Amino acid sequence: MMWIVETIGEGVDRSYWEVVWRDDDLGFHQPQVNRHLQRFWSRLKLAPESRVLVPLCGKSLDMDWLLSEGHEVIGVDLSEKAQQDYLASHAEPVRYAEENSLKLAWQGRLLFVAGDVFHLKQEMLRSVDAVYDRAALVALPKAVRQNYALFLAQCLKPGAKMLLVTRQAPEARQSPPFNLTAAEVDELYGGNFRIECLHREEREDGVVEEVFMLKRKAPLAAGRLPVEAGESQQSTS
Repeated sequence: MMWIVETIGEGVDRSYWEVVWRDDDLGFHQPQVNRHLQRFWSRLKLAPESRVLVPLCGKSLDMDWLLSEGHEVIGVDLSEKAQQDYLASHAEPVRYAEENSLKLAWQGRLLFVAGDVFHLKQEMLRSVDAVYDRAALVALPKAVRQNYALFLAQCLKPGAKMLLVTRQAPEARQSPPFNLTAAEVDELYGGNFRIECLHREEREDGVVEEVFMLKRKAPLAAGRLPVEAGESQQSTS
């Protein structure tokens, strides 16, 4: 993922994602818009022009749907190939720039950032009204999730909202998506967000999916972020 250092355990490292995109081994990519997004997004009660962050976005069609709702979208992914593939599938012209080791691409109301999310300027994320997370938190090993949750909490303004989709498979996986329970969602986000479970279902394959709505509390988040991206992750390698 975007902020995972070279080796972080549980069989996931930077090279893993490079190989995944190089080989187009994209089992996580959904060929249609996520049904939970379509069903529950309105519960966030956002204005059409709201700005939405989609972390670990890949080339998700969910971004198309969010744009069709009138939102501005910031998609972020480690992979430049994800950025290239997504932009190439749309006819609008693209404007590129590089900043702080990030490769930025603007296309219409979309800003697609290829690089480490921890390198995003906090003032950019302060402008975000909502986060859509279907594939980020479940793709992170436990050792990384706390930093990710705290990073979001410290960057998002009070009142910002999030739609979070989680999953629990009958057997633990050694590669993403990893299991994520409601108890862990509360542990990660409960101190800085109000959390409401909107939906829980068990699929025919035994996977349990849950949909949460979160709202950022005031005041600013408590806790310490690594001084440099990956500082505490390195200690878990």
